[in-house]
Amino acid sequence: MEELKLLSAVYLLFVVLITSEWAWSRWRADGGYRWSQLVTNIGHGMVFQVSEVFTKALTLLPFLWVSEFAAVAELPARAWWAWLVGLVAYDFLSYWRHRHHHEIAALWAIHGVHHAAEDFNFAAALRQALFGNVLGWLWMVPLALFMPIEMFVGLIVFDYLFQFVQHTRYVPKLGVIGLVFNTPSHHRVHHGVDAHYLDRNYGGILIIWDRLFGTFQAEQDEPVYGLTKPIGTMDPVWGNVVLFADLFAAARRAASWRDAVTLLLAGPGAVDRLAPGGPVRARDASRDAELPSAVLAGALALLLANGLLLVALIWTPADKLALRAGLGALTVLGTIMPATMLARASLWTRPRSSRASLDERAAKLS
Repeated sequence: MEELKLLSAVYLLFVVLITSEWAWSRWRADGGYRWSQLVTNIGHGMVFQVSEVFTKALTLLPFLWVSEFAAVAELPARAWWAWLVGLVAYDFLSYWRHRHHHEIAALWAIHGVHHAAEDFNFAAALRQALFGNVLGWLWMVPLALFMPIEMFVGLIVFDYLFQFVQHTRYVPKLGVIGLVFNTPSHHRVHHGVDAHYLDRNYGGILIIWDRLFGTFQAEQDEPVYGLTKPIGTMDPVWGNVVLFADLFAAARRAASWRDAVTLLLAGPGAVDRLAPGGPVRARDASRDAELPSAVLAGALALLLANGLLLVALIWTPADKLALRAGLGALTVLGTIMPATMLARASLWTRPRSSRASLDERAAKLS
């Protein structure tokens, strides 16, 4: 819960950064923010944060158990060098967790929703995986053998903040900084669907792991963002489920049970080879449609109000059970309502002008 309190305290910073970047994009008239994508990203962020209140124990409880019964040492939390050692260890394991979530189809079904954003900006950083805590702790629990819980929580929060600011098109290459650290340029590559950018730059804080393990790619041209197989929905709940539905449908199409098991554990690219004939969905950009402003404004207002409810829930003392239950119920309801509006988005779309440069390139990739 302390981690959630720390994160809630920086939500205002996120709002300021997203608003500033949106204003800059509007001034440049570069199409970097589309309202439909913005509201969808915020909806995903809200669904994720609501789930965090109830699922964070999946990460912390295994860590606490190992720390209590199996720890072999403990880094001194007051020593600067211990935080440096802890950060390197944390980021190393985070690299492999991230890489495995790209290279194993069953894990990609969890993580892929984060890459579904087709506008790359600060708001896209809010699009986190609803089921990320279910298995994500398996990679990080070895840290409990030597890391105190306060250091672990601090690194989680720092990692979240650091990666948030990587999601922008407006920071150029950073020279020698990019030799060691992840940068917006490196992370733009990671989100690209261009052939030379796929499955590259998994590093969270440090980029040295990609350089060591052969997954580094420098930015050459602006990527086309999104998924090679778009999820085709603005619904922040179904958006976290649709890749699972596609994967299980592919398993049913497979020629044998062995192929079905293989495609669950192989890379996402193996799905087409072992079970051809999956769904084909349009990119949001190629649909050339936008929601009416009244629908977007209503969904955005509900999401922002729900954000305040969520912060209040996080900061309400644990002994105020009735108040916490009431705020929890309102928060869940406040998540379902805008999610339902976005789920019905296809009924309300209307034509809009396209973003020529990236959209034309996206069409060539289809």
